[in-house]
Amino acid sequence: MGSYLLVFFIGAIAAGMGTPLWMAIGVRAGAVDDTRQPPVPRVGGWAVFSGAAVSLLLVAVVFEPTGLTLLATSRSIGPVTLGAVGILVLGSVDDVIPVRASIKLLGQVVIALAVYAMGVRIELLSFPPGNVPLDPIVSLVFTVVWLVGITNAFNLLDGADGVAAGSAFFSSAAIFIMSVALGHPGIGLVAAAVAGSLLGFLPFNFPPARAFLGDSGAMVTGFLLAGLAVEGSTKGPTLVAIAVPLVAFAVPLFDTTITLIRRAVAGQPLFQRDQGHVHHRLSGAGFSPRQVAGLIYAASAGFALLSMFFINPGVRSFAVVLIVVGAATLLMVRFLRLHEINELARLARRGVLQPRSVAMNVQLRRASERLETVESLQDLQKGLAILFDESEFDEVVLQVAPSAERRGTSEIWHLRDGAFVGGAPEARADEWEVLCPFEGADWTGQLRLRRRLGRRSLMMDLNLFLEVVQPALERAARRIESPITART
Repeated sequence: MGSYLLVFFIGAIAAGMGTPLWMAIGVRAGAVDDTRQPPVPRVGGWAVFSGAAVSLLLVAVVFEPTGLTLLATSRSIGPVTLGAVGILVLGSVDDVIPVRASIKLLGQVVIALAVYAMGVRIELLSFPPGNVPLDPIVSLVFTVVWLVGITNAFNLLDGADGVAAGSAFFSSAAIFIMSVALGHPGIGLVAAAVAGSLLGFLPFNFPPARAFLGDSGAMVTGFLLAGLAVEGSTKGPTLVAIAVPLVAFAVPLFDTTITLIRRAVAGQPLFQRDQGHVHHRLSGAGFSPRQVAGLIYAASAGFALLSMFFINPGVRSFAVVLIVVGAATLLMVRFLRLHEINELARLARRGVLQPRSVAMNVQLRRASERLETVESLQDLQKGLAILFDESEFDEVVLQVAPSAERRGTSEIWHLRDGAFVGGAPEARADEWEVLCPFEGADWTGQLRLRRRLGRRSLMMDLNLFLEVVQPALERAARRIESPITART
């Protein structure tokens, strides 16, 4: 345990002392965010990576057992480190000269493929019933998607001061505990060094930030944690390999998933920047930058702690995590007012009730056929009574009057117990109304459909009603002689 603590604290000190130097280099190289005054250097990747590297090298040289442990784990650590270097260079280029999202994604995929070729692979998925071995092609896809996905998840989260770095600190702490518990001390040492470096960088990144992670920092942190999670969870008990990383990375994964859903539902490009991320929503809700960072830290720490339930998994721990994650997701969707998600939920509910909706649409079409046979106002009323007798509307009102060229009074009926009766109640303040006008040879009519506010979504397709029933109602009215006598 002493080596882990030593690596952690040296990493924090090295990153903290090295960040001012990297800030000066970033300003000279042009790796700055000039949307703020003075411009803020985007050099977090170099500060975190160098802090972790210095810590590991120094402890490995001074303490032979630590060096031997890292050397024995080199087949796991080496490919992840080389991939992280590639991601760091790619992100650094983007911090100086913005790279198109598609080119950046291609670079990430190429690096992930290279890391897979060097042996970092997801070859087994663990579920409560048992383990599922993956074919080489499926393993390749899972590994690349995981590495690239987590890399971009932390990059997307990095949109507010201190948010991504703080969330990554708690995630790396969870990966450290998992690795040590599963007998991977070398991975644990690297995770501890990354956690320490993130902690050392945080004072410069906490609101108001004097240094940003930048693409280099957010991407390299995400890639390192994704790779360490793969290597640190191997040969673990059922569920650990998939559950611990997923829950530990819950905050960036939630933000990324919601972002992709939002953009897909809205028809926006998936890689287009917007102001709809979790931290933007919290800022819009009135929280200060420090409060936003604090809330993200609390959520990240909670999920990191929750992921520990899977170190020694059981049915109870699985149930607890599912309940807590589900409740937290529901609360976040509600609080953050993610309207796209609410719309998908509404469509899902409509899908469950789709048979009823189809039945109503069939009823509309049959009603239009019935209206083609009416010859009198009584026939018209009977046809409408059949159509709306079991409808979703609270009031159905029929009103007729002589045409505008003739002076006269109107007559009005409302639907009660399957038949139209004279008169109609006044519209309530909590009702909305659909007005469907139609016109005969020398008279006009209106069909008013009223419904109380606050009821569940209307299943009847109003577009189909206007497309099918209203024209049939218009044709029926033209066949009916004036049902009301005009004043002279």
